Amino acid sequence: MVELSSDFKELVRSRTEIVSLIGESLTLQPIAGGREFQALCPFHDDNNPSMRVYPDRQSFRCWVCNEGGDVFSWVQKRENVGFFDALRILAERAHLEIPNRSDKQVQQQAKKEEVLAALKWAELQFHQAFKSDPASKDARDYIASRGYSAETIDLFRIGYHPEDWDWIQRRARGQFSMEALLEARLIRNQDDRPGYSDYFVDRVLWPIHDERKRTVAFGGRLIPGHKERGGKYFNSSDSIVFHKSRVLYGLPYARDAIKDRGSIVVVEGYADCVACHQAGIRNVVAGMGTALTDLQCQRLKAFAPKIILTYDSDNAGQDAAARAVGMLLGQSVDLRVLTLPDGKDPDEFLKSNGPQVFESLVDQAPEAWEFRLDYEIKKTGIESVDAQERVLNEMTTLLAGVPGLRGTAREDLILGRLATRLRMQEATVRSQLQRARSQEQRSARPVQRVERTESGGTETPQPEQKIEFHRRPLSKDDRLEAELIEVLLTEPQLAEDTRLHVGPDDFLNPHLRLLVEFIFDVVELGEIPTFDRVTLEMESNELKSLAIWLSDEARLKGVERKLLDTEAEGGGLYQQLLDRMKWRREELSHQAALTRQAAGDDKQDAIAKLQQIAAFHRKRFSQQ
Repeated sequence: MVELSSDFKELVRSRTEIVSLIGESLTLQPIAGGREFQALCPFHDDNNPSMRVYPDRQSFRCWVCNEGGDVFSWVQKRENVGFFDALRILAERAHLEIPNRSDKQVQQQAKKEEVLAALKWAELQFHQAFKSDPASKDARDYIASRGYSAETIDLFRIGYHPEDWDWIQRRARGQFSMEALLEARLIRNQDDRPGYSDYFVDRVLWPIHDERKRTVAFGGRLIPGHKERGGKYFNSSDSIVFHKSRVLYGLPYARDAIKDRGSIVVVEGYADCVACHQAGIRNVVAGMGTALTDLQCQRLKAFAPKIILTYDSDNAGQDAAARAVGMLLGQSVDLRVLTLPDGKDPDEFLKSNGPQVFESLVDQAPEAWEFRLDYEIKKTGIESVDAQERVLNEMTTLLAGVPGLRGTAREDLILGRLATRLRMQEATVRSQLQRARSQEQRSARPVQRVERTESGGTETPQPEQKIEFHRRPLSKDDRLEAELIEVLLTEPQLAEDTRLHVGPDDFLNPHLRLLVEFIFDVVELGEIPTFDRVTLEMESNELKSLAIWLSDEARLKGVERKLLDTEAEGGGLYQQLLDRMKWRREELSHQAALTRQAAGDDKQDAIAKLQQIAAFHRKRFSQQ
């Protein structure tokens, strides 16, 4: 895997003016004499412009939800792509050609392009067969019974594969290799003999498209009354261009409406999604026939600040909704859950009641936490003490995972209503929530270092663990480490000297340790670790947001001015921070050594150790 040079990344960034880039999708207003710009933040429900764009350092930051980054981060977040695709998009925008890749990467990309071409071609074959092949009559009758119009059929490219086990193979001869058809999941190996058989025999087909409207897979449904093969629904299996855990059906057709409405409605099946679009409700997508995944949740959050989950009212549908609430409630979105009356799915409900009634129910959908409470009460009841306790534990565990809830008026309202519903004292509910939060903090995993490599082809962005460091009160140790990094971001020439006194292992916070590693890595390259240069090395948007927050904190505190005061007591701000870091390292090392030796000490040794500790703390207080 070849790594594009920092020079090329810097060239792309230098050719991309961030105000112009963000201004293509948001209305920016100049403030501070044109030194900054502000806009409504697209990453949360923003009523007052809280996002700032900084032309001087080519970055953006929301001062409410703390989303931020550079031009690459903006494209990644808005287009829901990985770093390499963001780099490619910006390079094309700047009319720059990406440097040549390795032969292996070129071959891999060529393979993907052939698979995508085969899928696009197959979509046309299936669609034409559906519309004109005499063998497709039952398929057309079935779709007609669903009420699809000719315009809807053409828009969503509804198709049909005739009952012929090598129909697609014969048509592909001379155009696509068997390997490409196999990779595209259009054919499969025979189970009982050599050779291949077609994949979607005798099924109505819904093409599945990615965010860039490329055909990546198909969803197939058995025609009622026809011989059953493999179940009613039969979808493409994962391939080099399709991962069902990451794709949302109908998203390319819904994006404009989602942007206009500021919300996204999630239904369970393709047919429901298509029915909603035909009825004029176009901010609707569907999953891949399975429960929502973490990756799909990340995509939903990226596209809209308000999400309405629509599930069947049967037990399976309600269980799926409850699981989805658990994943999405911690994603800082306005999450609602809609259960349609009388056990109807959206398609049936629209036929019976029309789009206006459906949209009215969408607008009135209860908040997700309230749906989850009703679900837990229905499952467990609250008539016994044990049942009340189980419901309370479930709800407080759920609320403990919601970022930004602590200490807000929203938290007070939820806890008050939760206490009333459970017939408990509010203090009891608050105490249990505190225990749940403590448990979550103990079980939280440290962030993993991001690989600094680029894929040769289209990549799927992996969800990042949210860095909550700058979204909560800081501990004494966090403040010390953050203040030193603020100094380095303000005066990067000090980084070389800093490396002589402290190392990454001296930073206890894993996020700050990772950030200082990037700073020192740039120094090792013989360069000055300026803010722009350090963030250029990062592909983690969460880490970039943290760096921007620290840089803003340095400006607010006047760190640049304080660094000029070298005559201050203790040698000035920089020297004071270095001394405190070194002293903490010595203290931790000393305490660890005493702990290791204490188990085997006799009484005389123990007295000597106590004398050492006393001398150590006398030295400590004399230096404070």
